[in-house]
Amino acid sequence: FRKREQGKNATEVLQFDEFIAAEEKRIAGLRSFPAAAVPELPRRVGNRNAVFTPQAHPSFQLAEGLEATLWAENPLLHKPIQMNFDARGRLWVASSELYPQIEPGQAATDRIIVLEDTTGTGRADKATVFAEGLLIPTGLEVGDGGVYVAQSIELLHFRDTDGDGKADERRVVLSGFGTEDTHHNLHTLRWGMDGRLYLNQSVYTRTNAETPHGVVRLMAGGIFRFDPRDQRMEILYRGWVNAWGHQIDDYGQSFATDGAGGAGINWAVPGATYRTLAPARRELQSISPGNYPKFCGLEIVRSTHFPADWQGDFITADFRAHRIVRFKATEQGSGYVTKEMPDVMRTTADSFRPIDIRHGPDGALYVADWSNPIIQHGEVDFRDPRRDKSHGRIWRISVKGRPALPRTDLTKLGNPDLLDRLAGPNGYDQEQSRRVLVERGVAAVRADLEAWAARQTKEPARLQALWLQQAFNLAPASPGAGLLTAADARVRAAAVRALPVAGALPHLEKAVADAHPRVRLEAVRALGRQGTLRAAELALTILGKPMDPFLDYGLWLTVNELSEPWLAAVKSGAWTVAGREKQLEFGLNAVEPAKAAEVVGQLVARQGIPRDGSGPWIELIGSAGGPAELRRLFDGLTGGDFTEPVAVRGLAALGSAARLRGAKPTGDLSGLEGLVSTSVGRARIASLQLAGAWQASSVIPAVARLARAESAAAEERAAAFTALREIGGAKVVAELKQLTGAASGVSPAVRREAVVALAGLNLG
Repeated sequence: FRKREQGKNATEVLQFDEFIAAEEKRIAGLRSFPAAAVPELPRRVGNRNAVFTPQAHPSFQLAEGLEATLWAENPLLHKPIQMNFDARGRLWVASSELYPQIEPGQAATDRIIVLEDTTGTGRADKATVFAEGLLIPTGLEVGDGGVYVAQSIELLHFRDTDGDGKADERRVVLSGFGTEDTHHNLHTLRWGMDGRLYLNQSVYTRTNAETPHGVVRLMAGGIFRFDPRDQRMEILYRGWVNAWGHQIDDYGQSFATDGAGGAGINWAVPGATYRTLAPARRELQSISPGNYPKFCGLEIVRSTHFPADWQGDFITADFRAHRIVRFKATEQGSGYVTKEMPDVMRTTADSFRPIDIRHGPDGALYVADWSNPIIQHGEVDFRDPRRDKSHGRIWRISVKGRPALPRTDLTKLGNPDLLDRLAGPNGYDQEQSRRVLVERGVAAVRADLEAWAARQTKEPARLQALWLQQAFNLAPASPGAGLLTAADARVRAAAVRALPVAGALPHLEKAVADAHPRVRLEAVRALGRQGTLRAAELALTILGKPMDPFLDYGLWLTVNELSEPWLAAVKSGAWTVAGREKQLEFGLNAVEPAKAAEVVGQLVARQGIPRDGSGPWIELIGSAGGPAELRRLFDGLTGGDFTEPVAVRGLAALGSAARLRGAKPTGDLSGLEGLVSTSVGRARIASLQLAGAWQASSVIPAVARLARAESAAAEERAAAFTALREIGGAKVVAELKQLTGAASGVSPAVRREAVVALAGLNLG
């Protein structure tokens, strides 16, 4: 090798290359191999001159009572991108040495690798190459007799049909996913309780995936829900920049982390849009107050190997700061709030890059380590020689002094044993038992499921039965399996979400009035799928109970989904306004402004603007009224139709329409000068604010007189200077220059305010 590097002997160089090629072919030909069988040879990985050498192990600081051990490393695997366990306790890893870009002429050599600890010593000793010849596989999930793999524009399925441990069948399940950004491609595959496959993509990706039921388009980040059986796919959540973390808790609630945002943990509400670079009228906040680093991967502690006070906690990876993070969540209103706990594990070694976390069959936490000082692919050149193409590790985090949970091959258990594990406390057992049962098929499981469900008295177990029925597309004997009246509100909320669309309305009518806000939120979101006026009426009734930001956002989504039948009823008078003014105001503020403007115009024309300002009409004109309605309000103000408090509301509504929508009244607006000159108190300040919002140059002299008036209240004078600065232009600059001069005749206080305003327009 030294001679080859020195380039002194062309014959020896050729012999060396032939030797390396032969060794690579021999190793690739092995179906599975123990770690000891792989020679420590120089290997060409990505960069043809890269040398395969051991990487120094980091030194970790761990939370009290924990320990971390190395479970697997190269050469068993290279760069792990996503990992998932199967029901036999094996760890499947999408491994890429080509990321972030294949070089011209380079072969696609990425792999799906299956790792096993066959001896129970706490370290992988066997690696099987299940599928190879891949190009940057960005996600995988075991299922349907093989493994689903996200690669480039495709969702693939690999299957081993002859039992030799290597895939011999490759099928394109779906195509048309975007590939604009390597690490934003389809990723984070996860089975849900409903038997559907959840798939993530990130913000710079443009997907037009063709299914038998139509093209599914997502032009930014989000999470899909896909049923491989009939190939129906829908977009369940939108947004996030790079959401490489998604997990579902014991009550069917989804949570996500963002590898490029600072929102911490996000609670995923069906249909919601989160922080995104795509156009969005409104986004839902996260459940982590404050600003956090970027997190990648997500697991929820559900393992009796960990202490009781860890159960339900979120574990995620701060890959930039080389640490594993823990959050504790508590309920708050209809949603949650999180608190960051002491770090699970951290190091100063820049090679430790945790990107995925999963519970194993032994109850421990397994961490996929990208093992690379260089992260992402926008910070340094794609072919920067510092990029590590060969190393990768899986770490195992366990509790000192606690035995590992017993390992069981769940595929060998009968249906009753698997059903019992659904009701157990360990997330791995629940997920894998459900998957085995679903893949056995409804004909083989249905009788055992019905008998088992009939014996269950505890609500969490009955909920598991409901989900398995949902995964089999079976209609339960009674909707929600009787769980719509469960004592635990979390169970009631899950049962509402599991309701089929058909026949759900009578149940939603009760759920929308539930005592717990999360049940009401689930009911409101379910009503959005009904598509009827009655559904809209029911959804709006939640305004009669206490609201919070999540309920407000959920109702906003539903009103938009039901806007057509509801707006039609408002226009026709079938939906009466009397006694529902609060609902009308919320609904018209929620729908798209163009739709709301038409309705507001009809309603205002029908009944006018009350002189006492009663009802939501003034604010509705500001938020949704067209130029004609704004004119009507402006005429009422200039005509002195309103008392001062009502006038203040009217002026504020006109200002809001200008600032937020760029909307003004039709016709001549010179009447504003009279409002500025003659109004008093709060109305004068509001008229000055409106002058600034309209940038009304015609009122400059009147505003300037107020600005220089020594008798004016300080708040009025401040509003006048603000208005002048917002109006701007040469005339305003000239007025301000006069006020700043020593010969202006005004007090130093007025001159000082004039200097500040002038600097804002013309610093020179």
